[in-house]
Amino acid sequence: MPATTESPPPRFEQALAELDTILRELEDGTTSLEDALARYERGVGLLRQCYAQLRDAEQKVKVLAGLTDDGGADLKPFDHVASIETAKAAVRKSPKPPRDTGIPE
Repeated sequence: MPATTESPPPRFEQALAELDTILRELEDGTTSLEDALARYERGVGLLRQCYAQLRDAEQKVKVLAGLTDDGGADLKPFDHVASIETAKAAVRKSPKPPRDTGIPE
């Protein structure tokens, strides 16, 4: 069985340009019904591809901008130690055991 080599989907800009061409061809009314249906089908496929690429791009922007799905800021706690000396000092400070005062509680 021969291997089928599918070409990668066109880039977003190329897909938009092809959609524009399809739209003009369909609007001018010179294509046959079969050709018009084939062009329409191709246009729907390109449109779905464009929407998928836009969703992906929007998701990347949300991740990079730190936004939640509803558009709010995605705030996460961040423990930061200013310097190695501060970190070492924090490690050295261990909680002292309570002193025995001899007074029962």
